[in-house]
Parts: sequence; structure tokens; C-alpha cells
Amino acid sequence: MIKYYMDIENKKPVKQVVKFFPYLVLGFSALNVIFLGGKRRAFGIFVADLHHGEFNSTSLAELNWIGDSYAALGYISTTLSTALILRSNRRYRLFQFIGAFLILLACLTSAVVPNAHWLFLTHTVLHGFGSSLILSTVGLIVNEYFDKNHPRHILATTLVSGGSVASIVFVQFYAYLIVDYGWRKAFVILGLIYFVVNLSACFVFARKFSNKSEEGLSKKSSVNVCRDIKSSQIPLLIFWTIDRIMTSIVTYGMLLNLADYMRRSESKLTNSTSLTVLFAAGEASTYLIGTIITGLTKKFFHNRLKYILLVSTFLMAVSLVYWEFVSSNKHLSRLLAFVSGFCLGPSITFLFPAGEEMTTLPGHMAYPFSLFGMGIGMAVSPILTALIAQIFDYNWFFLIQGGLIFIKFGCLASICVLLMGGSKHSKSFNIHDDSSDKKVLLDEEDSESDEKENTSPGKKSIEDDLLTVIRNR
Repeated sequence: MIKYYMDIENKKPVKQVVKFFPYLVLGFSALNVIFLGGKRRAFGIFVADLHHGEFNSTSLAELNWIGDSYAALGYISTTLSTALILRSNRRYRLFQFIGAFLILLACLTSAVVPNAHWLFLTHTVLHGFGSSLILSTVGLIVNEYFDKNHPRHILATTLVSGGSVASIVFVQFYAYLIVDYGWRKAFVILGLIYFVVNLSACFVFARKFSNKSEEGLSKKSSVNVCRDIKSSQIPLLIFWTIDRIMTSIVTYGMLLNLADYMRRSESKLTNSTSLTVLFAAGEASTYLIGTIITGLTKKFFHNRLKYILLVSTFLMAVSLVYWEFVSSNKHLSRLLAFVSGFCLGPSITFLFPAGEEMTTLPGHMAYPFSLFGMGIGMAVSPILTALIAQIFDYNWFFLIQGGLIFIKFGCLASICVLLMGGSKHSKSFNIHDDSSDKKVLLDEEDSESDEKENTSPGKKSIEDDLLTVIRNR
């Protein structure tokens, strides 16, 4: 794990990271993100049960906000959490423990609420801030051990975007828990499971830095990176934030409402999960494919993610629009649920490295911006998803989601145009620099040749005669 050796010059023990330890940190980081992401995606099962059960008088939009608001608060506050962790000299274990405790407390208190509105306090606030601390801790420590220059950087950042994998299992697992024990006891069981998983990371999350000067330098660069944002990066940030908002609206609009969409025609809760599971399976398959490819090739996706996102987004938009007109066909609906999830996958799986590529910012700065945009999307998602589903009984639901994805496609296309224009400008600038450098070199060579020519043969012979005289003496 971490060994210590003595710095003889400073007479202080210095940490030395064992070779396999970064991958242990990465494993626990991925496990935490997978569990947190799995709950966000599977919370639609709770929504479907509450809407048709104990809280049937509560509107679908309000129940969606309960499912969205905790994740929205967690995402939006990651910038604040990241700054807080940096200001505390990167005390990862402390903030990981606080986050784990808040999530446990959120689940236990949510199990005893008298009505749905109390969940905005117990679940939204407590779980939101708890998940924010854990996501910020994971983002910082992964970027510390696997920075942009690390050969496994894209693999590492892909692994910590794996919430979609857990949703395949969690959707059905949540349904069985609710059916067998009721939603209140299900909250308690999940709280204990999450506490054990989140707490286990406290024993692994150690800082990489070997001395205080290196730590202070990194802290300074991390905190002041906002001041280094160039004017050319601002349009990229704006388009990328809008892209994240659209992505989040559609992602959680689908995940939180597909179970309720199926629940209208299914007698059992466990049977209403098929479309949600297929949508999550499509998303998860891109995660598995991306992980395998990056594991084998290291940098296959380097500077190619913008094109992958562009194509997959366009295909998803077309799939959702087509779904609106064939929604009565169960077989086509299941196929399109998987296809839509598959096309959405790259936008979620490559969240960290795609943020770097699309904004040209360092990862630990682009990641909070990405989460902030997704948090805003979660906050407004019920207005454009659940409210429409409730008012029009799911008519026009998929068509509106497809329109939102077309907006996302327009933002990605704009980013690609800006990046291509910037790369051409930088290339012309580099060519100009190279020509000027060559000119300088030629001038230096000419001056050297002039010096050689100015050195006459007579002068050289006189010097040789003097040296001969000295040697003879």
C-alpha cells in the first residue's frame, strides 16, 4: 500500500506509493460511484410504488422531484464540496466518512416520514450533501493518482462513471425489496448497505503527495484554476453545460418514469421494470465496451470522444422520435429502449474525459462543471418529463425527449466547430513560430560562418608559430 522512507536531507518521513495501490484506490472509487449512480437510476421503482400506493394523492411531478432533487443538490454542490476538500488539505477519509454517515442518516429518517413532502428534507438534503462529498472525494483522488498524463487516465475516469452498470441489478433488486419488505424497510436495508460500501473506502483513500511543498503546489493550482479560464473556453463551457442539462433531463426523465409508464398496464411492480432495465442495459453496455477498449488500447478514445458523442446523440434523438409513433408495439418499445440507452451511454460513460476534451479544461475543473450542468438538468427534469406525462397521459412524451436530444446535438456540433476552428488557428500559429525559429537558426549559422571566414589563415599561422616557440622553451 503506502510505505515510508526517511528523507535524510530534511530528516522527515516521506510517503512512497506502492505500485498496485492506485488501482486499489480506483477500484473503491468505482464501487462508490457505481452504487450511488445505481440508486439514482433505480429510484424510479420507488416513484412507481409510491404513486400507485401509499402516496397516490401526491402528483407524479412531485415524486419525480424527490427522486431528482437529491441528485441535483449533490451534483450542483460538488463545486463547493471540492473547494472545501481542497481547503482542508485533501482530508479524503474525513469527508468520505461524513458523506457515508449523511447517506445512512438520510435513508433511516426517510423510512419514518409521515408524508411524501418530508422526503424533501430527509432524503433530498441529507442524501444530496452526502453524495456530493463522496463524488467530490472520488473525483479528486482519481485525478490525483491518474492525472491527464497517466497512460490509464481515460480508463480510470471511465471506471468512475459506472452508475449505469449497477442500475441493471438495482432496478430489479429495489423492486424485490419493496415487494417483500415494503418501501420503508427497503430504505433501511439500502442505508446499511450503502454505509458499509462507502465506509470501506475510508481505509483506502490516502493522499498521494509525498511532501508538503508538492501538496501545497497542487492545492494552489487546483484552487486558482478558475482564474486561468481563457475567453476562448467560455463558449465551450456554455455549450457543454447546456449539453449536460439536456442529457440529465432526458436520462432521469426516462429512468424515473418508464416504470410508472409500464405500471399502468402491469399488475405487479416487478413486471413494470422491463423498459427501465433495457434502457439501463443499453447504457451499461457502452460502459463495458468502453472499459474494455480503453483497457486494451489505453488512448484509443483520445481526441475522438467528440465525434462519438455527436453520432450517438443524433441516433438517440431519431430513436426517441420514432418511439413516439410505435409506442403501442411492445417489441419495438423494448428494442428502442435498449437502443436509446446504448446511444446515451457515451455521454454518461465518458463524462470525465469528455468534459476535458470538450472544454479543454483540466479534469478536476471540467468535472464539477459537468456535474453542475447535470444537477440543473435534474432539477428541471420533472417539468419536461413527469408533468407532461401526467397531463397528457404519456402522449408526446418520447417526442419531447427526442427534441431535447436534438438540442443537445446542436450544442455538441457547435463545440466541434469551435474546437476545429481553434485547432486550425493553433496550427497556423505553430507554423509561423517554426518558420521564425528556422530563420533565427539560419541567421545564427550565417553569423557563425561569417566569423569563420573572418578568421584569416595568416592569423592562424602566427598563433601556431607562437605556440611552437613556447613549447620549445
